[in-house]
Amino acid sequence: MKANVDATAGVNTAAEKPGNGGLAVRLDAVEKIYKSEKMETVALSKVNLEIARGEFLSVMGPSGSGKSTLLNVLGLLDPPSAGQVVLDGNPVAEYGDRQLAKLRNREIGFIFQSFHLINDLNALDNVQIPLLYRSIPNGTRRAMAEIALRRVGLASRQHHFPTQLSGGQQQRVAIARAIVGTPRLLLADEPTGNLDSKMGEDIMQILEEYNTVAGVTVVMVTHDQRLAERTGRIVRLFDGRQVH
Repeated sequence: MKANVDATAGVNTAAEKPGNGGLAVRLDAVEKIYKSEKMETVALSKVNLEIARGEFLSVMGPSGSGKSTLLNVLGLLDPPSAGQVVLDGNPVAEYGDRQLAKLRNREIGFIFQSFHLINDLNALDNVQIPLLYRSIPNGTRRAMAEIALRRVGLASRQHHFPTQLSGGQQQRVAIARAIVGTPRLLLADEPTGNLDSKMGEDIMQILEEYNTVAGVTVVMVTHDQRLAERTGRIVRLFDGRQVH
């Protein structure tokens, strides 16, 4: 069944579409090393990657190749051990913790394989969570969440709780939560991994339309070669290194 996505509704409003399009990202010789008392694990090794504004990029590789670590570095959740992350020409290392938190909240949206919804909150309240950290009136937050749910085809499910929704519907709520703050960079870690092929197709369509209509930069980790081939470019990792 095709997702009921209203991809054009309200795209000229601030609550619906970022004003500056996607976010350009560059990684310069990025390394990520995890150390313990007994061993040292190299998760990323000298990764050089340039992601253009508005690009839809997929990342592939076997388990343990560094895909999720790469997303964490791109999403400013995990600082690199060496090298630098550059957003729109600005090195991230120059920012303090408060500035990084603000960047994550306003510029970056995260979609996870396991949804990470709060079962005690309905869909509308789950979607509003990222907006709680901004100075936005309650009524405006609610309106923004309603718009986001409409965009992913769940306007009629906004008062349902996660346990009342299918896996595909829960992932759509998670996408609505990721896009509600109009991020310029959307990071998706195996967004279709827990879904059947039909539900996975719905999710992929939503990501494609958000990328096309809003011009948002999308980076998606996937094991599905078929889905990866629908993106503009595939980056492959093996043992923390980018391979060609």
